[in-house]
Amino acid sequence: MIKDLKKRILCERDGLLVVDKPFNIPTSGRSLADDDCLQYWLMQYHGAMVWAIHQLDADTSGVNIFVTEKRLVPIYKKALEKKNSEKEYLSITHGNPSWNEIEEYGAIGKKDQANLGITPEGKSAHSAFKVLARNENYALIQANIYTGRTHQIRIHLAHLGHPLVGEEWYRKPACVIHHRQALHCHKIHLSQTGETFISPLAKDLKQLLKKLKL
Repeated sequence: MIKDLKKRILCERDGLLVVDKPFNIPTSGRSLADDDCLQYWLMQYHGAMVWAIHQLDADTSGVNIFVTEKRLVPIYKKALEKKNSEKEYLSITHGNPSWNEIEEYGAIGKKDQANLGITPEGKSAHSAFKVLARNENYALIQANIYTGRTHQIRIHLAHLGHPLVGEEWYRKPACVIHHRQALHCHKIHLSQTGETFISPLAKDLKQLLKKLKL
């Protein structure tokens, strides 16, 4: 159970339900009865069905959009995909990038039966990265994504040589200095509706920034 769920609701009106998702729980589960997901607990809170407009990994915190009416699903999905909409994340990474800003277009797909990565046979993916703070060993990077591929930010940053702190899948050896991947969905702006939702950086990531002297 998410004890502070009500406090995490950023917006609740006109069929829209926007939540500051905690880490350690995925957006959706294997079924509607799976209580190990945010969707299940929002259904308990709302007392009826809710639909996720986009997915966040279990370890990714931040803005997560749901709707309480099925007719709104295509409307908000389309709004999220509009060219001028923004999906902005904050990430803490290994290394000191040689660039201040960069765009990455590496196609993402299955590299083998068990792993995703950059591959010519993959689906097109577009991310933009901007360094907000840095030292010799770590960086705080703003990530904006224009496609929604699975693990897109994690894969693109690892491909650029700057995997996330806490990254287990796309870094060898796996990073164990933080208990989860340091990725937070900070802001979503929907150009079609004019709505903007912001989630402050999660507490554990603020503490990590201090620990890493960023």
